[in-house]
Amino acid sequence: MTRLVACFGAIVLFAIPLLVTIPAALVVAGVMALLVAVVGIVTYHPRAVTVAACAFLGIYTAALLVAGAPVDLAGAVGEGLALLLMMQGAELSRSARRATVNETVLRSQAVGWTVFGASTVVAAGLVMLVAQAVAGAIPFAAAPLIAALGALGVVLALVLRPL
Repeated sequence: MTRLVACFGAIVLFAIPLLVTIPAALVVAGVMALLVAVVGIVTYHPRAVTVAACAFLGIYTAALLVAGAPVDLAGAVGEGLALLLMMQGAELSRSARRATVNETVLRSQAVGWTVFGASTVVAAGLVMLVAQAVAGAIPFAAAPLIAALGALGVVLALVLRPL
């Protein structure tokens, strides 16, 4: 069941850049990232899921760059929450691979994801307010690259944290 949540997150991550622009190279890259994500989810391989998450993030950034579209709060939050669903769903399914999991555990996990998602939306709104204040100091062409590097750093920090 949690693998389905992770696969749903991967499909949403594939679809979000298509809402911005649809160049063939990004579609091919998205399909490849989707395949890596599904293989990682099905085989319980966390590094493959991490590679797919980084690829999806890069594809979203490239789609914004190609379209010349500004970063909007809804797209960024959607991308972040889909990353959360994919990575947490894959990790929960890997951790509980041969265990019996009842409704209480799944309900607890869903509440945790919901609280984390809501706090992420609030934090993203605050960060967007601060970003608007300092936007004049950053060259426009460097903004998507800086955003992608920051988000990639957060994903890698979450994955490479000591257990």
